[in-house]
Amino acid sequence: MLLECLHCGAPLDVRAGERTTRCRYCGTTSPTRSLRTVSPETPPNWRPPKVWTPPPHVPADPRVPLTYHRANTLVLAIVGAATTILVALGFFLSAASSRATSGHRATTAPVAPSGLALEQLASITMRERAEDLAKLPGATLVEKTRVRVPLASPAWSMITFEWDAAHPEHVRQFYLNNPSPHSSYGEVRRRLEGLLPKRWTGDSFGWRGISLHFTPSSGGLNVNASPPDAIGGGNPYWKEQIELMWRVVQSAALGLPAQVDPAAVRDYLGGGYPLATLAKIDLATDVDASAAAIKTLFPGAPSEKRVQLTYHVAIDHPWFGMAELSWENARGGKLVTVVIRPPGSGAALAHQDRISACIGDGFGLKPRISEADYLAKKRYYSYDLKGGGAVWVYDTMVMIRLSKFGNTPPMTQASWERLLPILDACGREAAR
Repeated sequence: MLLECLHCGAPLDVRAGERTTRCRYCGTTSPTRSLRTVSPETPPNWRPPKVWTPPPHVPADPRVPLTYHRANTLVLAIVGAATTILVALGFFLSAASSRATSGHRATTAPVAPSGLALEQLASITMRERAEDLAKLPGATLVEKTRVRVPLASPAWSMITFEWDAAHPEHVRQFYLNNPSPHSSYGEVRRRLEGLLPKRWTGDSFGWRGISLHFTPSSGGLNVNASPPDAIGGGNPYWKEQIELMWRVVQSAALGLPAQVDPAAVRDYLGGGYPLATLAKIDLATDVDASAAAIKTLFPGAPSEKRVQLTYHVAIDHPWFGMAELSWENARGGKLVTVVIRPPGSGAALAHQDRISACIGDGFGLKPRISEADYLAKKRYYSYDLKGGGAVWVYDTMVMIRLSKFGNTPPMTQASWERLLPILDACGREAAR
């Protein structure tokens, strides 16, 4: 089976029963049961990529490609020799059986794919339980949380649905298998890109708790959502996400007449909002009222509580990809900071000088220029806005400080409503 490395996201070919698994890209060793399943069965012709670029949803730095390191050569040789013998024996027995059953016939008619017709997947909603989908023709229930269904399609040989033990009421993951390589990979990938936001890293799409992987080498397609866990991780909107992603896959990969709502893609899959929409937030909103305010403006924006309460809002802009809005974790706490990041995990902020100039020109201010890293020739720009608040333009993000700090008073509503349209307009001309 193929599993996903927790640290770098690389696909790992793991034999059933292995208690631990070591990634041959980043070297991380993890308990096998903790790894996410990419495919319950390794495709026959699958080969690990020579170089792997970590996707945005894992801790590894996506700017540092990782090279595959082979296992012990002697062990591989022994295993390979044994496999060759078994394959040869299987071929011999198969040929003998074929001769016994077919007599002296020289040719046989092509066999049509057996299994469930793709049209019968159209009624599945992802709200089914394992025992419900186990009733599909040819389905197999595995360990009470996984259902495998063979498909009567030349493009897809099997679909597997998987449930989280804590959430048996809703599918959290599904994967499609096919003979390797996928004959229509390019066309399916093009249709996926047409329906999903531009949040791809190589063969992976990801946004705040939902991911899709579609590799050309095996053609396998996997979608995984992360339900909330006991320590507050995961996404409260995971059900909406995987239902929507299922409709995307039905339309793009299975050729079914599924409707994909662009507004839902914007809300739940990171399609994003204009940056200027943030200006509609009333700075008088306290932390207790923040959830309702965010849900009104940005349905589907997930929250995360660390020291402060932070909401992650997808941004649709050529230079920006996400805004993080943090409220003070205290009674009556107000919006403290807004961090605006570029598209892509760990990416550098393109056009740092131009973004700084947009702010300076918009407010009629000169920036303070500070040295961030002398040897790397990095610097950042800072602005104290008239009436209160401040803005810093770093090489990786724009940080807006709204609350009082030091001798700087809080940002005014007027400055807030002026700043966001300025940033939203910045770079729009360059994108045309």
